[in-house]
Amino acid sequence: MLAAPTMDTQQQKTQHAAADTPPEQPTFLREKHIQYFKRNLQMLPQPYTSQDTFRMTLGLFVLGGLELLGCLEETISEANREAWIEWIYSQQRIPSKDSPSEDNDALYGFGGPFSGLAFKDNTDGRQNLGCECDSHTTPYDTAHLTMTYTALLSLIILGDDLSRVAREPIIRSLKKLQQPDGSFIPCITDYEPDMRFVYCACAVSYILNDWSGVDKPAVLNFIRESQTYEHGVAQSPRHEAHGGTTYCAIASLGLMGGDAFLDQKTMVRQESETESAFEERRARAGFVDLEGTRRWCLQRQTTGFQGRTNKPTDTCYSFWLGGAVAAIGSFDLVNFECNRGFLMETQNKAIGGFGKWVDTFPDVLHSYMGIASLGLMGEPGIRPLEPLLNVSKRVEERLYNETVFWKK
Repeated sequence: MLAAPTMDTQQQKTQHAAADTPPEQPTFLREKHIQYFKRNLQMLPQPYTSQDTFRMTLGLFVLGGLELLGCLEETISEANREAWIEWIYSQQRIPSKDSPSEDNDALYGFGGPFSGLAFKDNTDGRQNLGCECDSHTTPYDTAHLTMTYTALLSLIILGDDLSRVAREPIIRSLKKLQQPDGSFIPCITDYEPDMRFVYCACAVSYILNDWSGVDKPAVLNFIRESQTYEHGVAQSPRHEAHGGTTYCAIASLGLMGGDAFLDQKTMVRQESETESAFEERRARAGFVDLEGTRRWCLQRQTTGFQGRTNKPTDTCYSFWLGGAVAAIGSFDLVNFECNRGFLMETQNKAIGGFGKWVDTFPDVLHSYMGIASLGLMGEPGIRPLEPLLNVSKRVEERLYNETVFWKK
């Protein structure tokens, strides 16, 4: 019989070394993403035409993306940053000085462009405070809760101190927009009460450092009622658990803080506590089963994250569910390698940005959410992210130290 051929010793060593070498990690195309956000800041492509009334939110995704990438001040000149600030304030709805009316209390905050209301710019030395709502204002010129949230964050990102924000009228509007079940509608012409606008109301209250416009016990009850048999959170009671609304619920509880972030399932009555006192404390807890919610969030990871059970993996849920898990202090349980690998596949290698799925065209929402998720994972070249407000930690510090509603 012929002897089996032997392999050269050096060849064996080379093959073993190759087998032991970890595969090269895909590259995060930071410069391409910077250019992508810069282009969208200057002019949005034609497919965004139908989203024009939400331009304030689209602007936050672009400004927030440049902020997370650490190049906002280098990318946008001081003059352009000031112009952005003035444009945002021009979308603020404020009470009329001449004919204020309680009938308009639900109108105040920030809205989309082309409201039909006249605003005063600062070209003649008058301070631009926004559009005045008087007795002739129609409900269709109203502010929108999401635009108010995104406007406030954009102002802080741009370095504004919020001194021109009409806090008291916005708080009055929140009272009008909250529904009997604890949810919020975005504006008085849109009856769409769900968890998204609960989060926006909580975020606005937190940024303004004033919770008097929110009935917290009603919000807590709405959140508890929206937790499903799967332990995720739905848009509203008796609907399907969803990654985006689970984030909104958890972040709302985190922003409310205190007992709101407690878990009813694990609460124990203290020896000195009466039964009624324990039930009152339990009613202030926002989670029905925190461990179940944590498990549901983590089970949504395949490579990246899916938004609902048996749905495809989607870039934005790497933040919605990653942010939810980070908010409850369990982000270390996420498989970073798989999540990053998925995001590297959805980034567009030609023009930058992130698509919803692999081989899909990028858009500003998924691009921002992809960057935000990478920020949670500590990707080099991205600023650390604060998950409850979904902004960089630098912007969070600016909120506390440089805005009129927080700084001492």
